[in-house]
Amino acid sequence: MAVVIDLPKERLNKIKLADWLEVNALLDKDNSSSIEDLASKLKIEYADRETTIENLKTDVSSELLSRLRKLDKVYPFRFNGKLVEVKNKKPNKNHWAYLFCLLVSYVGLEKGAKELKVWDKQKTSDLFEKLSSLVAENFLSSKEVNAQSLQFGAPRNSWTQDKKPFRRALEFLKIKVNEGDIKNNSNASQKKDAGLDIVAWRPFPDGRKSKLFLLGQCAAGNNFKSKKREIKELQQYYSFWDMPGIIFSFFVPHEVDESDWQDFYYPDVGILFDRSRIAFWAQEWNGEWFKTKLPTIYKRLQRYGKAL
Repeated sequence: MAVVIDLPKERLNKIKLADWLEVNALLDKDNSSSIEDLASKLKIEYADRETTIENLKTDVSSELLSRLRKLDKVYPFRFNGKLVEVKNKKPNKNHWAYLFCLLVSYVGLEKGAKELKVWDKQKTSDLFEKLSSLVAENFLSSKEVNAQSLQFGAPRNSWTQDKKPFRRALEFLKIKVNEGDIKNNSNASQKKDAGLDIVAWRPFPDGRKSKLFLLGQCAAGNNFKSKKREIKELQQYYSFWDMPGIIFSFFVPHEVDESDWQDFYYPDVGILFDRSRIAFWAQEWNGEWFKTKLPTIYKRLQRYGKAL
């Protein structure tokens, strides 16, 4: 066991410290890290705050145990209360979603794109939206009916060119969901997606209107708290709000502590999908191009070694 990278900038945040232990386990040659590794690093900076360190050890351990309980086989790590170990050196199909979200959260979009150069910011955001669309589908599906989804967020790279402009995208959305109406708003030509990144819906076998919809906003960056109300803008352009069965949702690759959930109360963002929930509903996701980048990501993080 060895500490490969420096402590995160938020030294006293149990979520960030738990993430740091997981990332260290991924980078360590023995694929493990420990609560004592963390304590040793903290003592260098907080030698006179023994109680603080002991409390943090307890809090971080509880956080890691919580992740293990919530995810079980989907969690890429083993944790016995003291030692974090990578389950498989080659992640299996249940682990890709968690690892992707962990590294996006830890490295950040801007740093990953500009400083570490481990991914392209737009491609990473696009992949997170694709992952969130899959999660929304799985969440709404049942044994009898498979839900459907549409990745709506700009720049809509997978769409044909004629459908990419916002007004055309709304027309395509209406065809796909067969419900709601486009509003006559002269500002539509200036918009990209009006805060709507994904749409998922669960139809009835009879194919008729009046079904369950999930409207989602994705925020992959660390500024996610400032973006949580953007989806409300869509009501100026499309009449989803006049329809029954609407669920709002917010997708982030970060683990969100339950003490902070009051910031994501339903009237503002709807259902919160944080890292653990995304990983749970994205079992068997294949990781797409992200998994081919893992060796590069690991090597550059090891070389960089600084606090993120």
